[in-house]
Amino acid sequence: MPVKSAVRVLDILEAVAAGHASFSQLMHALGIPRSSLFHLLGTLMARGYLEQDAASAAYRLGPGLAQLARQRPAPGLLERVRPVLQRLSAEINETTGFYVREGDHVVAIATHTGGQALTYTMRVSEKAPLYAVSSGKIVLSLMDDPEIRAYLARTRFESFTPHTLSSAKPLWEEIRIARRDGFAYAREEFTLGIIGIAIAVRAPDGLLGMLNLAVPSARFTRANAALFRQKLRQAAAELAAA
Repeated sequence: MPVKSAVRVLDILEAVAAGHASFSQLMHALGIPRSSLFHLLGTLMARGYLEQDAASAAYRLGPGLAQLARQRPAPGLLERVRPVLQRLSAEINETTGFYVREGDHVVAIATHTGGQALTYTMRVSEKAPLYAVSSGKIVLSLMDDPEIRAYLARTRFESFTPHTLSSAKPLWEEIRIARRDGFAYAREEFTLGIIGIAIAVRAPDGLLGMLNLAVPSARFTRANAALFRQKLRQAAAELAAA
């Protein structure tokens, strides 16, 4: 059975999007009592889902809705990502993944395992803090310095392995390298024996996500690293164009 308050919130958002911009228009169009409508509008504005013009008092959709939408993959993204991961894994015979940002973490939304006897399997929905994995470090490299300082101020470094970064200084150095090279690495920092390498996938309207490889450290040679970067760069460009 629908929850009345939730239905009213959705009705308000849909009505504002359709052009019912004033308080009286919303009240008459939706049949919501004045007091209830007042409190619902106040809550939506406080959360950034609506905003009100100072001169006309008209309501419009707020930036909170766009921010909420950006936190999840765009429609069709998974359908484009999966064949690219499958082909990339076939070309380099290693495990591939696609991550998106979720607050101060990244989460895997698609993975494909390579065919090697010794391999690492990423789990869909696996979440990791930004500082501990290559995809997260890419996210940090794309943030401006004040954003990074704010992130560090609220972050407690947790050790997942003996190699996990434990302070801001080495993380800043890796962010600098990622900004310079376009790639970030996690050297056995989240999973022992596994080196991660990631690149951003960007569209004109912002960051889509991060392509990642998870490679056993025994196979992560200098020659292989060059090949990995080349293939990741090609795959990221393909996804960005799509």
